[in-house]
Amino acid sequence: MKYIIEMKNVSKQFNGNFVLKNIDFKVTTGEVHAIIGENGAGKSTLMKILAGAVKADTGEILINGENVCNPNEKLMKTFGLEMIYQDISLFPDLNVAENIFIGRRPIKNLSFIKIIDWKKIFYETQYYLDSFDLKIHPKTLVKTLSIGQQKVIEIIKVVSKNATIIVMDEPTSALTEQEKENLFKMILEFKKINITTIFISHNLDEIKRIADSITILRDGEIVEICRIDEVNTNHLIKQMAGKSVKDRYPKLNVSIGKEVLSIRNLGYKKRINDINFTLKKGEIIGITGLSGAGRRTLAKTLFGIYKPTEGSIYINQKPVTIRSSKDAIASSISYITSNVNSEGLIDKMSISNNISITNLSRITRFGFINKKDEANSTGRLIKKLGIKQSGCDNVADLSGGNKKKVILAKWLYVNSKIIIFDEPTSGMDISSKVDIYNIMNEILRSGASIILISSDLPELIGMCDKIEIMCNGEIKKELKRNEFSQEKILFYASGGEDNDHKQTLGDIFTVGDNL
Repeated sequence: MKYIIEMKNVSKQFNGNFVLKNIDFKVTTGEVHAIIGENGAGKSTLMKILAGAVKADTGEILINGENVCNPNEKLMKTFGLEMIYQDISLFPDLNVAENIFIGRRPIKNLSFIKIIDWKKIFYETQYYLDSFDLKIHPKTLVKTLSIGQQKVIEIIKVVSKNATIIVMDEPTSALTEQEKENLFKMILEFKKINITTIFISHNLDEIKRIADSITILRDGEIVEICRIDEVNTNHLIKQMAGKSVKDRYPKLNVSIGKEVLSIRNLGYKKRINDINFTLKKGEIIGITGLSGAGRRTLAKTLFGIYKPTEGSIYINQKPVTIRSSKDAIASSISYITSNVNSEGLIDKMSISNNISITNLSRITRFGFINKKDEANSTGRLIKKLGIKQSGCDNVADLSGGNKKKVILAKWLYVNSKIIIFDEPTSGMDISSKVDIYNIMNEILRSGASIILISSDLPELIGMCDKIEIMCNGEIKKELKRNEFSQEKILFYASGGEDNDHKQTLGDIFTVGDNL
């Protein structure tokens, strides 16, 4: 059998610890090869070595049987290899088309001069936007887009380069169901023209749908390589975690108390309008919608990042003014952001420092930080959330999933009564997701309440008491727990009306079965 990619005896250490050990990895031409493993298993590091972004300590790489000497990103691109990284690397002040074609803008000759062919750039950009059903203009500034839309632009940027090997590292995190569907269709089209796709994901349902074969990593070593049709989900989970996960959505049945938050006719610069909902003690309320529906704008307005332009917020039935994050924290509201790099953490600080910074008064005595108290109190959260590194380690060295856990720990440290989770489990393995859900249950037991913003429909259905569905900046529908289904959520998220009962899920787009 001919392999387009071969990695032989690849090892890598960071700070004296093996993150990869004696890896032998092979991929055949035109297949979709999935890589799974828990956070910190070495998935992203292995692919960064393949892409030339990280240098291996030992081992070799062969592309189409040719040994690649001293691989780097520029060299690997000459072999037709492109990688979509977890972190968004777009230029916020450039428009969509400029970002997609940056560094490779087509040129046309005009008499004796050469000029950028903007017509071609905008035409090709529009073609890819249409392929993803992304209804934005090529001249739209990237900074005005949602995280999900930016992720799609990042994918388009790589896809448009006509690569023969495409590595995708958690490409569906923060994408809506519709955006995921469009990506999967594109991957299946790649197979038809012999483009090879390596797909890193924690979502086993996605992997079982599109992958041909799968490599399972645990603690930096390959534990199994198999065809996807040879294994079931429970086997994959056990191989990833080294144990079985019995309940993927451990919903806690707690007594629902009095109203703690009431949102009345809330709006922000026409990006969200006439928002009304209530949250009770011990309740988890889900907020979902398609990309650009206004979910994240709503979260940032509740947390004071955006100042409301209309409407009122009541906490414990008393009106409050929230015009800054300081106001929100004073009102016992925390916001656990989905954007790890730009909003969540300070890379140059330790894990413990990142956690304690939200509540320094807890460990400060006479103006001085008690380091022992900080280590003990943050250490308990680090252990509870399953963060393998110690509190002294630098946040910059963590995997994306473990960074998410540190953000969660940071806001749990404040002991707020209303916690907004924004895509809390995107990019996490199944065991880590269950850890987060169990933390949510502890939050509820403590008497707090949760707003869960998510595009993961099984997560919402599994964990929420009610779900608010947004469309075009407004809440389109509220579903109670006995009304939950993926079909209903997608129907209303796509603009469906109560009086239009004839439209079905098949008229909108297709998704996997309910979990």
